[in-house]
Amino acid sequence: MNNLRNNDQLASSSGFRIAVIVMLAISLPLFFIALNVRVLTNSQTFYEWGFDANNVERHTGLDYSALTSAASQIIDYFGNDKEFLDLRVDFEGREIGMFNEREITHMSDVKDVMNVMFNAVWVTGAMVVIVVAGGFFLLGRGFLPMLRSGIMWSTIAGLSVAALFGLATLIDFNTTFQLFHEVVFRNDFWKLNPSQSQLLRLFPQSFWFAATLILVAITAVQLGIVYGAAWLASRPRRCD
Repeated sequence: MNNLRNNDQLASSSGFRIAVIVMLAISLPLFFIALNVRVLTNSQTFYEWGFDANNVERHTGLDYSALTSAASQIIDYFGNDKEFLDLRVDFEGREIGMFNEREITHMSDVKDVMNVMFNAVWVTGAMVVIVVAGGFFLLGRGFLPMLRSGIMWSTIAGLSVAALFGLATLIDFNTTFQLFHEVVFRNDFWKLNPSQSQLLRLFPQSFWFAATLILVAITAVQLGIVYGAAWLASRPRRCD
């Protein structure tokens, strides 16, 4: 009896409800963003699509085989423990190094950011699991309305950020891209010379423009699906 009374008090507690909503509103959108960044970063197909869409073969002088090798090496680099990327491809029958010292240093900085994003998948995912599992453990099906509210606010928060970032991308991607780099990176190694940088030829701004819109769209769809599932699950059951 005391347990039931405590559960009822917990279910009606505004503090518990706010805590659930805040934790889900933070962790769920970040989980999907980090997960999608990880998936795209490790997708050979995504790199190859970007190379085709941006005529990278023509801009770099590399053939399709060399470009696929470059993509594979970059993916491997983000998953290994090497500090620097020694990207080498076949060019007209001889092996060449693709990047200069400044580009190699910047790729090391990018790897640090990717490691943060990769780890964020596990941290935010664990937060979501703890909140949801803990809520059901304490309240059973009585947690569903609270979970629905939490997911609703997660969806609102995530879609607001996605819409803002997507709108900024569409209006002025150059400024958005620059501000992102100024916030994320502590140095200016990302400021590369377009006429000399093979890294910029491999991944021009048009590549990142498309990648940003894809990330925003996928995240928005995922949040919408989760909210729809929560809404259906929390509907009152009809008695026959």
